Amino acid sequence: MKKIQTKICLIFLILIISVIPFLSSQAFARQITMGGETVQENIKVRIDENGTAHVVHMVQGNDNSPVNVETIRGNMSNISVTDMANNPVQYLTVQQYSMTVMIPPSERNMTLIKYDLPNAVSFNDGVWKWNYLTPSDTTSTDFYFPSGVTIIWVNDRPVYIGENGISQHGDYMKLEYVTNESVVLQNILWQNYTFPVTISSLSNIGNYTFNQSNMSYEFQTSKSNSFVTVIMPKSLLGGKYASHINGDHMLTTVFHDNATHAWIGLRPHTNGTIQISGTTAIPEFPLFVPLVIGISMILILRLRTRFKD
Repeated sequence: MKKIQTKICLIFLILIISVIPFLSSQAFARQITMGGETVQENIKVRIDENGTAHVVHMVQGNDNSPVNVETIRGNMSNISVTDMANNPVQYLTVQQYSMTVMIPPSERNMTLIKYDLPNAVSFNDGVWKWNYLTPSDTTSTDFYFPSGVTIIWVNDRPVYIGENGISQHGDYMKLEYVTNESVVLQNILWQNYTFPVTISSLSNIGNYTFNQSNMSYEFQTSKSNSFVTVIMPKSLLGGKYASHINGDHMLTTVFHDNATHAWIGLRPHTNGTIQISGTTAIPEFPLFVPLVIGISMILILRLRTRFKD
């Protein structure tokens, strides 16, 4: 009987010893989380050509209390915490909805938290996609894209970024972009002048038609739900644009323009004929011809006046 009681006591003691570290670590984590200060900070995200997001949190220092920093959700790798001179900084981590990095009090002006999120941006049917959830303590996130990406789609709206990135504010962003779309240059000939229209898409594009009297430009697209970007010369077709697929459903989003061209973003729900119409079109009689004639008439009148004198 005593041997049995001894065995039971030993088993109970072993269980207590095994549970104590777990309880202690959890209690420690809760204590740090509750005692730390949650700070708002900026994040820089650079996306490479393979869809990996390289993340840097720029965290303001605090010399009075620990600082808690919520990271971006995802499978994290290569994490490091350093000062601005790349010297290592002590830190703790707690896994909650997303991992939180806890930085002890310090007189540093800035701490950098760096990590990678492999496959953060997924590739499907020719389109790179990321449903980005902003950490709750973040003021803004700056995104930078692979070389060659000049147009992205944010929450189903096209955005022209050129050689720059974007700064995102808000809780959620559906990010999409294309890196291998085909670009078609269609030269519209009118009155011995050439107007180049550029169309980029993953879809096959063809059967281009410019109708001067209807002030419209049409082409065929072979793929549904495919991004289409048209760079339209304003001298050919300008004003307020409207576009449809197969005569129905408004499509046009003019998201960028300059003095000479407009960037028109389309995402038709089906294949078929896309028609873009404007409120102005190149006239039958080019505008500069009357100007030349007018200048010529002035010169002729001046010459006649001189001869009379």
